[in-house]
Amino acid sequence: MYKVLIVDDEPAIREGMTTLITWENYGFEVCGTAANGREALEKANRLEPDLMLVDIRMPGMTGLELIEQLREKDGQCHILILSGYSDFDYARKAIGYRVDGYMLKPVDEDELCENLERIRDSLITEKEQLRRHEADMAWRNEQIIQSVVTGTSGETLDEAIWHSIAKRLGLEGDSFQVVLAEPDIDEDGDLGRIGLLKRKWSRELKANNQGFVFGMEPYIGILMRYDAEAGVGRQLPIRPDDGEDFTVFISVGEPAASFQQIHHSYETALAGLKRRFALGSGIVYAADSNGIHKQRLQEDNVQQELPLEEQADQLFYALDIGSKDNAERTVMAVAQWMKEARLDEEYVKSYFAQMMSAAFGKLALANPKTYTSVQSFAPAISDIFRQKSLSALVEYLNRTMEQTVRYAAERSPETIVKQMEEFMRRNFSENLKLETMAELFNYNSGYLGKLFKTHTGDYFNTYLDKVRIEKAKELLAQGLKVHQAAEKVGYASVDYFHTKFKKYEGASPSAFKGRPS
Repeated sequence: MYKVLIVDDEPAIREGMTTLITWENYGFEVCGTAANGREALEKANRLEPDLMLVDIRMPGMTGLELIEQLREKDGQCHILILSGYSDFDYARKAIGYRVDGYMLKPVDEDELCENLERIRDSLITEKEQLRRHEADMAWRNEQIIQSVVTGTSGETLDEAIWHSIAKRLGLEGDSFQVVLAEPDIDEDGDLGRIGLLKRKWSRELKANNQGFVFGMEPYIGILMRYDAEAGVGRQLPIRPDDGEDFTVFISVGEPAASFQQIHHSYETALAGLKRRFALGSGIVYAADSNGIHKQRLQEDNVQQELPLEEQADQLFYALDIGSKDNAERTVMAVAQWMKEARLDEEYVKSYFAQMMSAAFGKLALANPKTYTSVQSFAPAISDIFRQKSLSALVEYLNRTMEQTVRYAAERSPETIVKQMEEFMRRNFSENLKLETMAELFNYNSGYLGKLFKTHTGDYFNTYLDKVRIEKAKELLAQGLKVHQAAEKVGYASVDYFHTKFKKYEGASPSAFKGRPS
């Protein structure tokens, strides 16, 4: 609804105008009334009406004087003059003050409605024009700030022009600071939510003349006035949890002592964002004055404090003996050190990829029967570079190492032989052959036969015969006939069964069956 302020010194007219029509039907609401020009001026400043109905003759400040003062303040309010017949010439003078028309008292209802419809249409057009103008100005302002921040403004922007722009944007002052915020949403996230957050911050900063919010995809950028005494921590009005259902990572650049140094503040804020991978979401990071130099020093310190080869060896030893806990401790120690050092994503991922590759390579060489080659670990190494944060990377590596330890345990000689024994005890009646078992367990039959003999003391066929004879003894004791027992334990020939039984038991099946229980 558009707001209307009715100004007349006669109470009856004020009341009558308020109830003469249903204002809402025309898109208006009466926001107040005033009995004289001074009261009207005060209420106009406070209520900011879109339309004022003004009596041209009032005691004290006349309607004409009121309109004159409103226009001196560049008021955009629409005005309809209320006048008597004797005020006609006086009212014509008001036309020079951009009034929208005049109406004779008593006001005709139809005439008022026609004026309201006309003014409402004008207001709609003006609001749309204002919206477009503000959007255009916002875009232009954003382009200017982006060029200053990124250092692409060149020589086209001198100090005088900058001060003019800064004043318009509420950035008056000599010191500034660039803040970059990276929302924690995936590539398919709702960009509308980021827009809402950007507008929220823009309103809050603009209200206090603290800064200007601009787009810097995939980040939200903020150019702030810097107060050395307050410090950025206390004046920063944005928080990592300002998003409704997502967090943001905030990086604060170094203070800039002049607008020419704003680009450097941006670069240090950008460098801070590169530490997000190690630090995690929702952490404000203020870049120090030697950010790039410090990064290189920290990378050198990693090689001194955590030599890559030593860490790879520790990881290999842990995996080789099947100690998942020791492997996880090794990874966690490296990750914690890197987090405290605030190393960037590229370096962290590269270090872990090299460490894991070296450890897995040694593991494959030490256990050729378990791992066919180091290439079998290639997918695991490749997935390191797909992780979104250091914590996610650690979780991924822990899962990978757990799977490796479990796989090794399942593929160990002892485990393989136990699985073969269990399989033979469950399937003794089938036509079992060593070649079949070798294919089942993905082993060479010759190697598998030697492995089985080493761990059981028996050849495969001997062990199978013993399992079958033990089961046959149970069946014979239960009253089954010899040929029935032979068939059930996997011997197609009764004679062959008889030979094997006598070999291992020292008596024929019939003699065994005839023994007293």
